[in-house]
Amino acid sequence: MATVRLTDGRVLQIADDPVGTGAEKRVFLTRDKQFAVGFYYGHLSDRRERLDRLTRILTTYNPTLANNGAYWLPYFCWPVGMVDGSTAIPREFAARHQLVWPPLAVVTPTYRDNFYFRDRLGTRQEKEVRWFSGGKASRLVPAEEAGSLLTKLQIGVRLSRAVRRLHMAGLAHADLSNKNVLVDLRGGDACIIDIDSLVVPGIAPPSVLGTPGYIAPEVLGGKGHPSIATDKYALAVLLYEILLQRHPLRGKRVNSTRSAEEDEQLSMGSRALFVEHPTDRRNPPSSVVDVPYSRLGPYIARCFSRTFVDGLHAPDKRADAAEWEVALYRTMQLLYPLPSGRWTLLAPGLPMASLKGEERVPSPVMLARMMRDTGSGGIVDEGDLLLLWRNLTLHDWHLRPGIAPNERADRTPRAYVAEQGGQLVLVNNADTPWIVTGGGGGERVVSRNMSVTASPGLSVRIGEETPARVLALDAMR
Repeated sequence: MATVRLTDGRVLQIADDPVGTGAEKRVFLTRDKQFAVGFYYGHLSDRRERLDRLTRILTTYNPTLANNGAYWLPYFCWPVGMVDGSTAIPREFAARHQLVWPPLAVVTPTYRDNFYFRDRLGTRQEKEVRWFSGGKASRLVPAEEAGSLLTKLQIGVRLSRAVRRLHMAGLAHADLSNKNVLVDLRGGDACIIDIDSLVVPGIAPPSVLGTPGYIAPEVLGGKGHPSIATDKYALAVLLYEILLQRHPLRGKRVNSTRSAEEDEQLSMGSRALFVEHPTDRRNPPSSVVDVPYSRLGPYIARCFSRTFVDGLHAPDKRADAAEWEVALYRTMQLLYPLPSGRWTLLAPGLPMASLKGEERVPSPVMLARMMRDTGSGGIVDEGDLLLLWRNLTLHDWHLRPGIAPNERADRTPRAYVAEQGGQLVLVNNADTPWIVTGGGGGERVVSRNMSVTASPGLSVRIGEETPARVLALDAMR
């Protein structure tokens, strides 16, 4: 064990040998395996810049130190300390591992247990996205780790929310990729790692271009640098891979026969073309598409179209992380449990079946159209749908206008859907009364612990204040 002194005075004991070596750092675990210490090795030409970047990431730009810092802790593997200076570690230790001298290192928490799994060969692996994106590595993932449509959407929301938080602070990750994002498909959890290379505006320019397959076309074409705009592209690629198990640009089109490297450079760069482009078919998918991106519903499809059709070569047109977050949780309201136990997405215009069409949905399916009573005699359609099914829990964002299920939301259940006599019923378990009209009856009030049968034509106004959410019930067949 070697002794390491951090800039804040803490002393850690680390293993004599690294657990991993990347392009820039060698990583050592502490004796208690609670922290990982990544030392820069080889030659470091921008030491002062790196030091300033790390200092600001640990302090000024650290979301885990804000008022709601505890909320953001699970979303990132955020650095918690730094090593700097010739008295930090023994000189012999640095020489043996070819570390930069004076040493410079970043300290991060080790990954949570749910971000590890054992592959089909019994080897313990980190749950990087590359295991779950449909490539060769996916064949080694046990079935119980493959997750479901629900957990994939949950992961999408978490990733979008984390990236949105970075971008709100003016930061860009600069290397979002299948290796720098951990996903737990079994539990619907996600975490962004490799935070120490963030692009800090006016302070720290990009130190890397990114990871092949996730580098934005303008960067590969020499017309841009890693930024918030390139993060938007990389985020969309990750979401496309997680949800659809394929890459959005890798199709049959060959852009160069001179070399594989040149073909890759052109196909991911200046000649990049979406494999599901609605009008330009020059780059068709390399294999049969059993779930087109449009099958994921209107909100997700719109974001993919904005990024890979409109914004592929026009960065300012790409969907941003906040838009993705909203699109994904709106899509989660379209989830419906199939008799087989799997999930599907249903909405007007979508098939009444599983995503791949092999299982039909017993009809009818009850849905609630989200309306808003403005109080001036008009009711506005908010454009959102909520599918009703047994055991569904309703929260403020379902029952009140202007509420989103983000870091500020109250997650107290306000209502739920039950089944009585073969019919779905809405049960109010909050103090706010509901005013119900239609459905073959006059106006009636549903107070706390009371219920109303969900039937087509029913209108449920949540509360007496204005504006108010109104759920207009209908049946989809």
